[in-house]
Amino acid sequence: MYLLMFKTLRIMSLRKHILKKAVSLVLVSSGGFGVFSALNIYNENEQFYKNIVMPVVHRFNPETSHKLAVMAAKYGVIPKTKYKDPPTLGTKVWGIQFGNPLGMAAGFDKHGEAVNGLSKMGFGFVEVGSVTPKPQFGNPTPRVFRLIEDDAIINRYGFNSEGHEMVHERLVNLRSSANSKDRLSPMIVGVNLGKNKDSADSTLDYVKGILKFSDVADYLVINIS
Repeated sequence: MYLLMFKTLRIMSLRKHILKKAVSLVLVSSGGFGVFSALNIYNENEQFYKNIVMPVVHRFNPETSHKLAVMAAKYGVIPKTKYKDPPTLGTKVWGIQFGNPLGMAAGFDKHGEAVNGLSKMGFGFVEVGSVTPKPQFGNPTPRVFRLIEDDAIINRYGFNSEGHEMVHERLVNLRSSANSKDRLSPMIVGVNLGKNKDSADSTLDYVKGILKFSDVADYLVINIS
């Protein structure tokens, strides 16, 4: 009996030892991968994104991946680019001076959450929206679909929006922080205006958008899709 108890205790002790070693291995491996990832992100290694980040992101459904990308930009997971736009990339349109002609189109930062983060990545402008007067969910899910072979997606969000008030408040806060170290200017911000599905007057929805965002947007887009 005592021999059996001794063997049992020995097995339990061995299991604890193995578990402790396994936990240590996981922590060390996680730490090593974290350092490796941080270095690649800091050095803007395109192969790291192509061979590691994107395959991981593609494990999630498209809409979840989209939300993760917005959150990464919002919270500065991707650091400010070290690349400086040469003067030859400067473009002037409608009296607005763009640092470069490559911008983030509407449909990515739908709610105006990640403008500063996208600016730091090097985009010449960010177009927020589409934004509708009242908050609305948009189309039922699933509503975003990957076309892997074509390196493309089908977007059927259906004007999901947090509404004029919420988005306008975010842009006001961004403008008010223009003199901080995380300054928005000279970032160009456009607002893409949509209409509510249950609106009795679509034209009035666009008018409301123009009146609401004229104080914070460098340009406005009327989206009639």
